Amino acid sequence: MALNRERKMLSKQVHKKFSWKERNEVYVKWGVDLKSKHRSVQLAWCLWTNTEDLNHVRESAALVAKLVGFINSGEASRKIFGLSFLSRWKP
Repeated sequence: MALNRERKMLSKQVHKKFSWKERNEVYVKWGVDLKSKHRSVQLAWCLWTNTEDLNHVRESAALVAKLVGFINSGEASRKIFGLSFLSRWKP
């Protein structure tokens, strides 16, 4: 139930955060047909679908970070995954 609410919120944010050109680029990148209906909903359903592919997870986190409004995507990834302690670690 919560995941459906999140997807609905993200699909609404696509129109608020991206210009028309940026939206089309994101749709093409994620494999959403530009002539289909409910493209933003289809995009939201593409996120987090392949959790075993680390690249897919990173791209999903980056897109969600842009839609939610995180400024630094590296910071967003750490916050999304609960890895905020990594920023304090000094080698």
